[in-house]
Amino acid sequence: MAIELHQFPTGLGMPNISPFCMKLETWLRLAGLPYEIKWQPDPRKAPVGKLPVVVADGETICDSERIIQRLSQKHGIDLDAGLGPQQRAQAHALRRMLEENTYWGLVYSRWIDPQGWAQFWPVFFGRIPAPVRALVTRMIRGQIRRDAWGHGMGRHPPADLYVRAEADLRALSELLGEQPYFFGAEPTSFDATAYGFLGNICEPAMKTPLNDAARRYPNLLAYCARMRARCFPG
Repeated sequence: MAIELHQFPTGLGMPNISPFCMKLETWLRLAGLPYEIKWQPDPRKAPVGKLPVVVADGETICDSERIIQRLSQKHGIDLDAGLGPQQRAQAHALRRMLEENTYWGLVYSRWIDPQGWAQFWPVFFGRIPAPVRALVTRMIRGQIRRDAWGHGMGRHPPADLYVRAEADLRALSELLGEQPYFFGAEPTSFDATAYGFLGNICEPAMKTPLNDAARRYPNLLAYCARMRARCFPG
């Protein structure tokens, strides 16, 4: 089955600057499924206005979690076969933490915080002509501010928001401990999610309160290096 992976372009030295796109590509590599990337810088062209999207055997599948579930069913793949019910429940809860809480700390650090925005916009918008770029960035940043406000995270003072995001990092560091992966000696589907987010926080050479906080956890840095060597060598 030919798999087309439609996702944002690379940047910041990362496989992908979207944690959700990177989560899915990491899962595809852990699952050993071949795929072809179709770079798509404009998510508005996706069926639901978000990336990643996969096209497999003529079926278009949106949302990283739904894509993983569908491809797992089609190919008989279960990266969590070695997990018990309690571990699966923990993985589910941790995934929601990263995607619904930690995510907004990452979004704020890149798109809203002036320090982070000054480092991030050249990566995402650097190739757009200046007159158009000003209009596009104002429109997109405005929408992201509204989204963050509507979610609730955008209503907190910046310092509080970063404290909340670092609490997630601390919890993940404690859970990981000295293990190579979050649930033992081999990676599971949660590791695809974890690396998608932690890699985007720990690895880019950006200086923001969130990036600085992540670098205070050596085991998370070592984990990201381990996942990168395994899934994205070279």
